[in-house]
Amino acid sequence: MQNYDMIEGNRGDHKVYFVDKTQLETKLKYLKQLTEDYETVKSNHYAFERVAQMLIESSVDIGNMIIDAFILRDPGNYKDVIDILELEGAISKETQHALHKTIDVRRQFVHYYDTLDIAQLIPLFDQTVPFYEQFIEEVLQFLENENVPVTAFGKGAQ
Repeated sequence: MQNYDMIEGNRGDHKVYFVDKTQLETKLKYLKQLTEDYETVKSNHYAFERVAQMLIESSVDIGNMIIDAFILRDPGNYKDVIDILELEGAISKETQHALHKTIDVRRQFVHYYDTLDIAQLIPLFDQTVPFYEQFIEEVLQFLENENVPVTAFGKGAQ
């Protein structure tokens, strides 16, 4: 059973939302570690595949947690998660567009892993890793604006 903290949101009618802050913090830290490790692992084919795919998966997981907690919509696919975050002001349009580019190639990692052309994918991720870093900062800012103290990376109150 998950340990949910009750958090009073500041959206309109001040409903109570349930967020597993520990899990959210863990996922944010994991995503941050992926962005930090990217440069050193991208020269290894298999390490690149794992880090690149997990950048996508972890950001969408974080997005789903935020949507479940605050926005109460049901995204239909990975891009919908990112679109909802942008529409609700959790991330910028710039971040949305960059993450869409990598989500577009997710299928290659999942279904065509045996024929991946890493030489074409590395430049895409070279360009978008800074936006994954920006995604983290924007999410933390959104959570702070929603009065959700997140202690990932030393921010927020305990």
